[in-house]
Amino acid sequence: MRGIIVYNEQSLRKNGFFASKLKAELSALGAEVEVVTALPEYTPDFAVMRVYDEGINASLDSLGVRTFNTSTVAAICNDKWKTYELLKKNGIPVAPTVKAENADKMTFPCVVKARHGHGGSEVFWAENEYTFAEIKAKMTDLAIVQPPVGKRGKDLRVYVLNGEPMVGMLRSSDKDFRSNFSLGGSASRYELSKTEEQLVKKVASLISADFVGIDFFLSDSGLICNELEDVVGCRMVYTYTDIDIIKKFADHIVCAVKMGKNA
Repeated sequence: MRGIIVYNEQSLRKNGFFASKLKAELSALGAEVEVVTALPEYTPDFAVMRVYDEGINASLDSLGVRTFNTSTVAAICNDKWKTYELLKKNGIPVAPTVKAENADKMTFPCVVKARHGHGGSEVFWAENEYTFAEIKAKMTDLAIVQPPVGKRGKDLRVYVLNGEPMVGMLRSSDKDFRSNFSLGGSASRYELSKTEEQLVKKVASLISADFVGIDFFLSDSGLICNELEDVVGCRMVYTYTDIDIIKKFADHIVCAVKMGKNA
C-alpha cells in the first residue's frame, strides 16, 4: 500500500507536526508513505490532501486514487457560499448570508469573509458602510457577508472522522472577534449534548467526508453552523486533550484503502 501526503511548501513548514505524525502512524500500519509538495511520477494507492488545491485533488480522483478528502468534499468545504447553500437547503441552522456583490442594503456592523479563506485570516469586521467599502475594495477573492451571530470571540469546532464526532473544542479569544486557535485564541474541551451530537452527524452526512472540522457559533437557541474545514488542523486537540486523533485518522485511512471505497 503506497500513499502520499500532499502539502505545499508553506503549509508544510507550518504544519510539520501533523505531516510527520501522520506519516509515522501510517508507516506503523504497513503503508509506504511520503510527504510531497508536488505529485510524484507514480500513481499512489491513496493521497491525503493537506493543501487547498481542487485541481490536484480532482486529477487524483480521476486516476482512481483514494483521496482523503475527495475533490467533491473539498469543493464544498473550501467555498463558504457553497457551504452556506448546502446547509440552508438541508435545514441546518445558519447565519443569514449574502454575496458581497449583492449586498446593497446592509445592517451594520457585519462580518465580511473571503469565500475561499482559511484560518480566520480573511475574516473582517465592518463597523459601518465606509469600513465595509474599504474591506471590499482590498479583497482579492469573492466574499460573503453575515450579521454578527452567537457569542463574540467564541465558537465551537467539532472534529469528525468518518461521520462520527471525535471531540468538540470550544475556542475563545478576549482580544479578537475571531476565535481561531491559530490566531492566538485559547481552547478547552467541550462535551456535546445529545441534540448537538445529532446536529453534527446530520451536517457530516451531507458531505461524507473522511476527516473534517465543523465550526459552530454558540447562541442561546442552540448551535448555528458556520463553516466546514476540509484541511483541518489538530494543534489544540493535542494541546488540551489526550486524544490521538491523527492515529485514529491513520487507522481510518488504511481501513478505507483496504476496503477499496472512495467517500
